[in-house]
Formats: sequence, C-alpha cells, structure tokens
Amino acid sequence: MFSLKKTIAITAAAATLFSVAACGGQSDSKDANGKTEVSFQTWNLKNDKYTPYFKSLIASYEKANPDVTIKWIDQPSDNYEQKLSADAAANSLPDIIDAGPSLMYGLAKAGALLNLSKEDSAAQKNFYPGAWDAVTFKGNGVETGAYGYPWYVNDGPMYYNTQLMQQCGLDPNKLPTTWDDYFGQADTMVKSGCGAYMSTMLGGAVDDYASHGVKIMNKDHTKYTFNTDKAVEHLQKFVDLYKNKGIPSEALSAQWSQQGEFFQKGSIIAMGGSAYQVADFKQNSPDLVKHLAVGPKITDEGRSATVSYEMLAVSSQTKHKQAAMKFAQFVTNKKNQLEFAKKSSTFPSSKGGLEDPYYTKLDTSTLEGKALSITLKEVKDGYSCRPAEFTDANGKVYLQQQAALALQGKQTAKQALDKSVKYADEKLK
Repeated sequence: MFSLKKTIAITAAAATLFSVAACGGQSDSKDANGKTEVSFQTWNLKNDKYTPYFKSLIASYEKANPDVTIKWIDQPSDNYEQKLSADAAANSLPDIIDAGPSLMYGLAKAGALLNLSKEDSAAQKNFYPGAWDAVTFKGNGVETGAYGYPWYVNDGPMYYNTQLMQQCGLDPNKLPTTWDDYFGQADTMVKSGCGAYMSTMLGGAVDDYASHGVKIMNKDHTKYTFNTDKAVEHLQKFVDLYKNKGIPSEALSAQWSQQGEFFQKGSIIAMGGSAYQVADFKQNSPDLVKHLAVGPKITDEGRSATVSYEMLAVSSQTKHKQAAMKFAQFVTNKKNQLEFAKKSSTFPSSKGGLEDPYYTKLDTSTLEGKALSITLKEVKDGYSCRPAEFTDANGKVYLQQQAALALQGKQTAKQALDKSVKYADEKLK
C-alpha cells in the first residue's frame, strides 16, 4: 500500500499494554478559563508543505468554536508505534490520533479507541462505503464497529521506464495490465539478455495474491486463506522469475526499501508508486522523466487491491469525547478533506469529494494528470485487500520472509504459504 508515510504495525505485546489503560473519562471537561483543550496528533505532517494548512484549519475551527482550543501535536514516523504504545499504557493518549487501520486495529482490540458505530453512527453516511468499511474492524475479540473517521485515501499507478523496456525487447505502448501480461513480458525481458530486472515484486505481499483473485481471509476474519492452489501457483511464477534473474536479490530482504532508487537508476523496468511521486521524479531524476510511462496496477480482478486509507480515531481515554469527535468530524468533512487531498496529491474519502471538478477534469496530457487519473479510478473501484490485523508483527513481514526463502529454493511455494497462513492464524488467537 502507498501512503504519505511508511506503514506501521502494533505488536501483540503493546496491545496487552493498552488493555490496562483502555477506560478513561467520557464527559467533556474544561480548564480554569472555561475552555476545552483537544489534543490532535498527526504523524510526519508538520513541515513546510502541510503546516500552513493545519494552522489555517485549526484557526478556522477555533474561531467558530471559541470555547475550544486545539493542541496540534506531530510525531515523526520513526518509533510512532512505540510512542502510541507508551502513551496508551500511561493513560495519556492524545484525544485524536492519526494512523492507518493496521495500527488502529491493535488499539481498538485493546479498547483504547471509541467505537464510532456506537458513539457517532450518523457519521457513516458522510463517507464512501469502501472508506467506512476500511475503518470497520471485527472478529477475534474486537467489538464490531468503525474505529475512526476515514481521512485521506491513496493508491497509485505503475511507473515504467520506456527506454529500458525498448532495450529489453518490450513495447512501451503495451504496458502490462494483468498478471499474464506481466509474467509474459518479464519472460521476454529475461530472454533478451538486457540485464535488467522486471520489478521488485516477489509474491511477498497479500496484494500480490488478492489482485490474482485469491481471498486473504474468511468473512468473519477468524482464518487466513491465502494458501490455496491458485495462490501457490502464483507464487511459483515469482520463484521461476527469480531463478531466471528477473528479480533483484536485494528485494528479498524484508527491511529493503530501495525500490525507488533502483528504478531511478535504471535497474528495474516497473515500479509501483503513488500519484504524488511524479513531482519526486521531476526533481530527482529529470532524465528518467523523459522516458516515463504510467499505467494501472497489475490485477486480474479488474480493480486495484492496494487502496490505502488513513483515519482519525478518538481515544477512549479522552476527557473531551464530544469536542474531540466534533473536531475530527471537521477535519474529515468534504471541504477540508478536499483541500488537503489537493495539496497532498491524494484523494478524499468523504462523499462527493471525488466528484469535484478538480478530479473530474484532470489534464491527462501531463504525467501528473495521468497518474492522478489512473489512481482516481483505482480509489473509486478498488479496495484495501490487506486485513487490518495482518500487521508487520502478525504476519506481514513473515510472509515476505517465507516468500523470499521459496525464491531462493530453500522451500517450496506451498510450504511458504502454508507456513505463512499458520503463523498468521496463530497471531489471531
């Protein structure tokens, strides 16, 4: 999944800590001056690009609500998970928390977040159904419900180095769209002897399987199901491609994150990214931009499986429940979501936002416009295939490790997926 920040996950040990601090006061309280101070925590958003937006947003809200003061806190990406763990254990979580579903799931399971399906059920009508579904958790000890207001949403296109494609015997006018296309072109590339790699995809992520039509979990979220014959056959294609030197060995490390660097220096043909990366390419790789093509995500499903949602949750420990929910509603309303989405090259999850002229009249003659147009379709039609409970600690990293072992010939594709499902199932308990 592609978001403004790296994905993080909450550990089972941290979730245990949350349970000791899950119940706080529910009624709003005021300070000596008769004001309610609401703490609002984002992560990695206080910078030259976004600070003016949040300052203006907060000032506007405080002007309309003179009895409320918003205390904006921004945490760096590094150790954000640990910071929230410590705050929850100390009963000092901010009133409003910004994160993705994978981190929020652990907090919700521990009782540290308000269930908005109970506390603010009317909010559901303000968001696209897919967005509300993405923030709704269930199963394995979690009270079914939405545990945050959907905020910005993102996905991204595939980027291609057309110069490298031509060198490897591929037609830049026929970008792959299905997995058969992808592996077929990868085979042509390998046989050309051009020395490039197709991409860093290796069958180590659940979206690699969901986009091939493999179900990741059962409906009640009590069991993982991505080790079917169809999934095994799919992983075997990555195994074969790696054996034929079509995938760089560096990609096998669960900690490796240099996809962009490999793409920009011309080592790989294709890279999955986000719409906002066009600006990065223009700044960091102007020569590459001359040979850049944009296409949709690889999928046999006809829709992307990698839509990524951000959400604003309200702490169950808050002493300002009504004020916190009201400000979170304000941040995530159509007008404010739309403004932030335009600034960040992402998309709003509030109903009506995607029908704004900004998105319906994109200039697809430009790289930026084409990337946004492709991503807009993916956001509208796609879904988030990765279950919120499938975190780094609870199976995500383990799957990549097992897939890497299969690619190296140290186990079969079936063994890799069977072990990954068994591991993830045990983490559900």
